Amino acid sequence: MLKGHTERVKSARFSTDGKRILTASSDNTARLWNSSGTELAVFKGHKKSVISASFSPDGKRILSASWDNTVRLWDISGKELAVLKGHTKGVYNARFSPNSKYILTNSEDGTSMIWDSSGKKLAVLEGHTSRVYSARFSPDSKRILTASWDNTVRVWDISGKELVVLKGHPSRVYSARFSSDGKRILTASHDNTARIWRMEELDDLLARGCEWLNDYLVINPKDLQKLEVCQNKYNRKAAAPFLVKAGEKEAKAGNFKEAIVTFKTALKWNQDLKFDPQKKAQLFENKGKAEQLVSEGGSLVREKKIKEANGTRIKDAITAYKQAQKLDTKVEIDADTWNQLCRQGSLNGSAKEVMFACENAVKLAQNHGYIRDSRGLARALTGDYKGAIPDFKILIAQTNNKENKAQRQGWVKALREGKNPFTREVLEKLRNEG
Repeated sequence: MLKGHTERVKSARFSTDGKRILTASSDNTARLWNSSGTELAVFKGHKKSVISASFSPDGKRILSASWDNTVRLWDISGKELAVLKGHTKGVYNARFSPNSKYILTNSEDGTSMIWDSSGKKLAVLEGHTSRVYSARFSPDSKRILTASWDNTVRVWDISGKELVVLKGHPSRVYSARFSSDGKRILTASHDNTARIWRMEELDDLLARGCEWLNDYLVINPKDLQKLEVCQNKYNRKAAAPFLVKAGEKEAKAGNFKEAIVTFKTALKWNQDLKFDPQKKAQLFENKGKAEQLVSEGGSLVREKKIKEANGTRIKDAITAYKQAQKLDTKVEIDADTWNQLCRQGSLNGSAKEVMFACENAVKLAQNHGYIRDSRGLARALTGDYKGAIPDFKILIAQTNNKENKAQRQGWVKALREGKNPFTREVLEKLRNEG
């Protein structure tokens, strides 16, 4: 049970990786928890109820939408990065686009707004005559759906241009969303019905002169033979960068031959592009392998069954992360992933071996209480009592959990006296807590 809010909780959702939970409440705050229910951060700043809160796709940033007419952008530690002002009434939702480049908000004032990832307003979607209850991006981040109490759903492009109005519901529409392939739209209404709407098919788009070629490439970049039907050289040249991205995706998925074919087609469509298809495919194949190794390393660390097996898994996880960094020096390993390795390794007899992970986690999230707490544990277990104390003090200052606070205060007292508070029993209890 997640306890901490002082008024009703308006929304709750998991992060993409399932490791964290975000809640929004009428007590004017949003709160971050780990999957076991431990509070990690409190997001304070709104003047009225927080209606919803959401994670960015990479889990590193948070959006909170409030009845105070604003949206706030935060980092994962609780630091406010920006306040998005523009709506004249309460904001129902704020969400990132799948590609993380944009933010979409919808409000009781009858508008939706598009912002860049830093909180700068880019466009206002005006047309609805009543509150906009829902707004969502398409899977490719190029289109937007808005559902309104004016009984309509509207489709917009990313620039804010209205493309089509879906009419048919005789009563207010609560939600609208794209299918995972972007070809259909599903709407839900107060009229007791849900409706499915079909997007135009490829053949129809090609018959209209290829002006939708770029959109199609995002949906299905593999179908190069049909795309060759399009003889508009300008559109083919403009579409080439999308093919390059499609080839990169194929290579990351391990489809090396398919990636090379796609890259060669991109070079054929736009001769201004200069790269070696085979080298580019190899580069992105390595990126894909590195990301897979990071995922496997995370799974190894999260598995906690018996101590002997844990020790083996920790070593295997370390190997996986190092292999990933060797394949791709820029592979993304976030603070939470490093922290998991740091903590589980420390609790299972490998504090010295995982100290590099602790340092990497702190480098990425220097003021995060639980990350500093994990490094404090590793430092204490490797004999660095002096270094452990300030790490534990960070969590002591941040946590509202009285039991955790008292426990860390006891550890600090013992460490100052030159004693090791981490007996076998204490470590066993910490392991059981997860």
